[in-house]
Amino acid sequence: MIPLARHSVLRAARSQLQPTRKPSQPSSVLARLLSTLAVLEQRNGKLETSSLSAIAAAQKLGGSVTGFLAGSGVKGTSAAEAAKIKGIEKVLAVENDAYEKVQPILTPRKLHIARTIG
Repeated sequence: MIPLARHSVLRAARSQLQPTRKPSQPSSVLARLLSTLAVLEQRNGKLETSSLSAIAAAQKLGGSVTGFLAGSGVKGTSAAEAAKIKGIEKVLAVENDAYEKVQPILTPRKLHIARTIG
């Protein structure tokens, strides 16, 4: 028997004895690739409507959605509000008065702080 044919015969027999299993959940690597970080804006302790749009867009992409907030007093107000939104798996909140007057731009420093806390 030709070696190539022998492998295909063995493979066919093996597949009949053990049906291939399909994973019920995506692997951790795939799940990590399917996650989205939504940068949320807040003013005076309330989420801005643009944040809700960002969350909706992230949900359309599929996978888990993590919200990110930075500012003064966000953990008790805006972060709690964001955590109640359906579809957000986790909320990362960075509290510092220095972020209160900053425009909503994601800086490498904010990402570093979020990774350290989360």
